[in-house]
Amino acid sequence: MRFTTRQPRARNDDALIPLINVVFLMLIFFMIAGQITPPEVLLVEPPSSQQGRATRPERILLLMDAEGRVALDGERVPPAQLSQRLAARMTSMDAAQDGGDASRIGITLKADAAVTQGQLRQLLEQLRALGVERLQLLAQQASR
Repeated sequence: MRFTTRQPRARNDDALIPLINVVFLMLIFFMIAGQITPPEVLLVEPPSSQQGRATRPERILLLMDAEGRVALDGERVPPAQLSQRLAARMTSMDAAQDGGDASRIGITLKADAAVTQGQLRQLLEQLRALGVERLQLLAQQASR
């Protein structure tokens, strides 16, 4: 009597394994690459604007949240130390610009829409006392 051995059939699942591997690799890549900028220190929702143009932020970035807390270049700063740290930052940038005028250094202010006029005025007075001449206030484009 002659016995024949059957050839094992190829399983259809084997063709899916490389596809699954590629999908997981793409998922990992986009999770890592999707974090382009670090999250901001303070949660700020800027006001909407019907006018204006899209610009890139200046080199010094100030954030002000709805409670009036301020962050300078990604680090929370107590109100008493803001002028001192900002002056030091402007001086270091002035030295990097080969003796340019420190008052010409631009500052970008991203304030929350809920910031009161008094809080904003107090910050603007501190900036004026430091000799800041260029200030850019960020807003988001209003939906039409």
